[in-house]
Amino acid sequence: MSSSRSDRVAILGKPLADAAMAMAEEAGVQVSASGAYLQGEDLHEFLSSCRPDAIILRLGSVDDAAMAAAPDLKIIAKHGVGFDTIDLVAANRRGIVVSIATGANAISVAEHALALMLAVCRGIAHLDARMRVGHWDKATYLGTELAGKALGIVGVGAIGHHLAKICRGLGMRIVVFDPAISYRAEGNLWHVESLEELLETSDIVSLHCPLTKTTRNMISDRQFALMKPNSILINTARGGLVDHEALLKALDTGSIAGAGIDTFPEEPPLLSDQMRSSARIVLSPHVGASTVEAGVRVGTMAMGQVLDCLAGKPIDKRCVVNKPSVEQSG
Repeated sequence: MSSSRSDRVAILGKPLADAAMAMAEEAGVQVSASGAYLQGEDLHEFLSSCRPDAIILRLGSVDDAAMAAAPDLKIIAKHGVGFDTIDLVAANRRGIVVSIATGANAISVAEHALALMLAVCRGIAHLDARMRVGHWDKATYLGTELAGKALGIVGVGAIGHHLAKICRGLGMRIVVFDPAISYRAEGNLWHVESLEELLETSDIVSLHCPLTKTTRNMISDRQFALMKPNSILINTARGGLVDHEALLKALDTGSIAGAGIDTFPEEPPLLSDQMRSSARIVLSPHVGASTVEAGVRVGTMAMGQVLDCLAGKPIDKRCVVNKPSVEQSG
């Protein structure tokens, strides 16, 4: 890949994996990394100062005002697959391509979903905390096995498929719901016609779908009421998929047995006292994709998309999530 030395890339967050940064150096682009969450005037000042041709988004969001602060912007590449923190309407109007790293972090996120399942089913975080203050709960604690349970996967893209493969090996039955899929049979996957049917038949529900207007708070009071009393909810997708007030109510009333949460409606979140103290919730700080291996795959894919765009080369259509204005992008 080649690109003009005048091309500039802004990374919102820390620098990418070494292999990705080496790609930028070889292409001769200038890279500036914010190193932390930036928002509002701090974000606008950073973008105005480095005047990027491309943004790689790791932390925070990019709205219309941020795009206005970067008038040379041609592409926003998400370091991951969740693009709800990018204003697609504004990007379309401004002729800015928005891309994602399709499939690059799927294995890591699927493994983290499994880790949360095990942590909730076996009380790992709770027991660890108890032991550190002198308790020994061997005589009283009982967990539950995953083998023989029905795992309901909402959204069967790359992550959902990896999770299904892993959990079949543990002896779980796999139930899936994805309205984007027209076929009803695939190997050992049991496709159901509605989210409601999946919730009613699953022992563990794991979310792997994007956040849109139709999926926001897709798991709320009515959905929790459909779930089994001993069921568990896992969310490693987008925080806005789950109504957290309804989640806490469901746990308090016994509508469900537990939850493993890696993503939050606002990040970093302001956790309520109830969420902090609940022994039935396992929390992690949106690190499902945070592995060395995924970092290399995602970073090199995002940087590759940026360098291709700046060089006038096409980007894999499966990774482009918007339709920028031809008039402005041309």
